[in-house]
Amino acid sequence: MKISVKLEKDTLILKMDEEKSFSEQRDEVENYLLGMKSFLSKGDVRFAYDGAELSFEEEVELCHIADSAFDREVDFMHKKMPPHEMVRHMNANGEKLVKKVIGTVKSGEVIESSGDILVFGDVNPTAQLNAQGDIYVIGTLRGVAHAGCMGRESAVVYAMHMNPVMIKIADKIGFNPSTSEENRNGLACIEDGEIKIKLI
Repeated sequence: MKISVKLEKDTLILKMDEEKSFSEQRDEVENYLLGMKSFLSKGDVRFAYDGAELSFEEEVELCHIADSAFDREVDFMHKKMPPHEMVRHMNANGEKLVKKVIGTVKSGEVIESSGDILVFGDVNPTAQLNAQGDIYVIGTLRGVAHAGCMGRESAVVYAMHMNPVMIKIADKIGFNPSTSEENRNGLACIEDGEIKIKLI
């Protein structure tokens, strides 16, 4: 089966071969997307893929390939994933609901978003993440994370390695219960009027 693309409403769908792994068709995908560069307008469009089942890491790699092919940031998601459940997406008007950061957030750096923040990397001490929505760190969180910074108490902070200086959600402040580097898969949320950090 050859790779193909079709447009459905505001979504450009990349159809891959379901009988091949992503690594087996990676080069073909890259060449196909490079060939589409002149076809795409400057306006934002939602990108999705179908056919092959990709791991989370492969989805990130696909985003990188598209970034290079189109000379701009592109976020792919699976066609079956509803927009309200996506962690990387744009709305119909092209407004980014998730700010994606790839690499380490350095000490002293401040990242802000009117939606969610998704970090593929570590957040160093004295670095700060401020999101009106949720914060996800696919790495170690050692700095300050402020989710729901405009008052949304239902916001959460997740990190693969939870070791923050401070967690804020809305107007509540919490601290990590342990400074151990072994902490993993931490989820912070407001329960009973205070921040609870669960190590799962």
